[in-house]
Amino acid sequence: MCDRAAMTLANRKAPRAPIEIKVEYRRLNAFIADYTRDISRGGLFVKTERPLEEGERALFTLTVPKVASPLSFDGVVRRVVPPGNDEEAGMGVELLFADDDERLALQHVVDGLMVEHLGVALYERMMRMRNEPDERVAGGPTVSSQ
Repeated sequence: MCDRAAMTLANRKAPRAPIEIKVEYRRLNAFIADYTRDISRGGLFVKTERPLEEGERALFTLTVPKVASPLSFDGVVRRVVPPGNDEEAGMGVELLFADDDERLALQHVVDGLMVEHLGVALYERMMRMRNEPDERVAGGPTVSSQ
């Protein structure tokens, strides 16, 4: 499990933070309200016993504290964890942005949530880890030319 978690972290495009916020989406003819387990600049994991199908697209609406109105984004389910596993049931969702303004708007909100929930020091450490190459994978430290 530890190796899988490390591998998953290494494959992430953006760090995730364990932040619970309300997320609404449509399933068949009903609107569903669940909560996130974690969120990043490009996706989220929704805790649910009844996840959408992998590959299914939906409109996801996030109700973020201290943000005047809900934020809505198209998304596609990339991973499903069915109930009854060791891992919490739910679905990993990649958010699809219409343009850079939409992507930057979510990035700003997520960064603010991370600072609020994790603190500045941990947030900055996560961002540094994201931007530093993994020396074991890259074959050694890289030296930038100036």
